[in-house]
Amino acid sequence: MIAEEYLGRSRLFRRLKRGHHGHLVELYAAQLVKDELARHGTWRCLNLVGDLLSWIERSRLKLTDLDGRVVERYVKHRAGKQCIQRGDRAALNRLLTVLREAGMIAPAPLPPIIPEDRVFAGFSDYLRQERGLAPRSIISHLLVIRRFLREVSPAGASDLGNISQEDVTGYIARHARDGSAASGKGMCWSLRAFSPISPS
Repeated sequence: MIAEEYLGRSRLFRRLKRGHHGHLVELYAAQLVKDELARHGTWRCLNLVGDLLSWIERSRLKLTDLDGRVVERYVKHRAGKQCIQRGDRAALNRLLTVLREAGMIAPAPLPPIIPEDRVFAGFSDYLRQERGLAPRSIISHLLVIRRFLREVSPAGASDLGNISQEDVTGYIARHARDGSAASGKGMCWSLRAFSPISPS
């Protein structure tokens, strides 16, 4: 039984719709239908959301206070009473997404920009504008460079100036045979494009 069919018969859904937050429950249920959840998954999601809304009221919080931190507080509270299942956080994060899209709570905060982000953004721009690469190819090259920097520059972007030609050639020697001949070639191309000190 899929979500839409279950919702038509669900006493839980009817009860939640009659509650103080009936409109947002309907928005959430519409998303469950769109995601094509099965009967048990739909029941579990509604049960969690109903319990979360009750907990918010008991905790004297407002719906507009709801964000990732409040959800984590609720999960800890719920874990003290019963087992948290694998899909519970995803169900609650789905609720946050629905509420954000409806403008009922604040948008998710943007993660802070760290120096590594600027390095990768610059490299992505170079690959797109100067080399004319497609997004999928850019992602592949970025993965190579992330692995490279994790190994040879653990201090992050602040240490990039200390990477030597020996670091690059040593990395290539260690990893050239990790995959196929084609992936080894691709790794060399990525490193050459990323670093002017890479061997030609």
